[in-house]
Amino acid sequence: MKRDIQIRGFTLLEMLTALAIVAIMITLLIPAIHKIGETAHVVKQKAQFHAIGVGLESFRVDAGDYPPSEYTGDKETGYCGAQKLAEAMVGWDGFGYHPKSAWRSDGIADFNGDGIATEKIYDTVNGIENGTLQTAEENLKVRKGPYLELEKSNAVKLGSIYPDNPNSPLDIVAQQTYVLSDMFGTVYNKTTGKKSGMPILYYRADTSKALFKPTTLGTDHTNTSTDAIYNVNDNYPFFTYVAPTGDIHPFASDRELFYKRIANPNFTSPQRPYRAQSFILLSAGADGLYGSPDDVYNIDENEK
Repeated sequence: MKRDIQIRGFTLLEMLTALAIVAIMITLLIPAIHKIGETAHVVKQKAQFHAIGVGLESFRVDAGDYPPSEYTGDKETGYCGAQKLAEAMVGWDGFGYHPKSAWRSDGIADFNGDGIATEKIYDTVNGIENGTLQTAEENLKVRKGPYLELEKSNAVKLGSIYPDNPNSPLDIVAQQTYVLSDMFGTVYNKTTGKKSGMPILYYRADTSKALFKPTTLGTDHTNTSTDAIYNVNDNYPFFTYVAPTGDIHPFASDRELFYKRIANPNFTSPQRPYRAQSFILLSAGADGLYGSPDDVYNIDENEK
């Protein structure tokens, strides 16, 4: 006896139910995938910080101390911690740091001892040593480093990631200086067209000071006292400048955020920061904003 075999298809209601379940599952998975991506970037950032830390220790062995980080100059020649870090690690041209650097954004130093800085020490063609013209070979011979592999340093010119702004302390001469960009690829490099990270901020601890934060905490380098171990305004131009993303950095209005993050909870009377004897590195994180919760510091997560 033959039986008729009926093939039953999905009803419209069943199909809609299945699609709804799939949509819910995708909705639940997307945040998890995003979180995994963020974690991977943070891990890469920590690895970059470690490489920079090794480079800074090598620099200290050669130079006797870590590179300075305080902001110097003016609107046309502004030079801050992030820029000085890049110079210390790779120099101005990838051939290493010049030990006679005056830490100026125009690369000029005083070679002949007359108190006037007139010589461009990173010019391998016209560099001058004690009033005598240097050859390229002589110039490069005195260089130290690079302390980071160039391909892994993420060194990029400021002018390639920040738009021109004549009212910014990061304009004109400073736009030609380098910074080390982080691993988050927040902005595009105008020169290469590829994604680039935000500048890594660098702070050197002033071990001669004992205060946790300045007694006068202003919004730029001119009205902040320098009586503390760390001065958040060593990198103040990056807070006042609108981010390449178009947003305003939280640090622009609340510098206290920096000190809240670096405070060592084990030492409260008096307060002490983490890494009070060395340096702090800071990445703006995935959102590209300094002072937001996703900032990444070179503070061991186990310490917090």
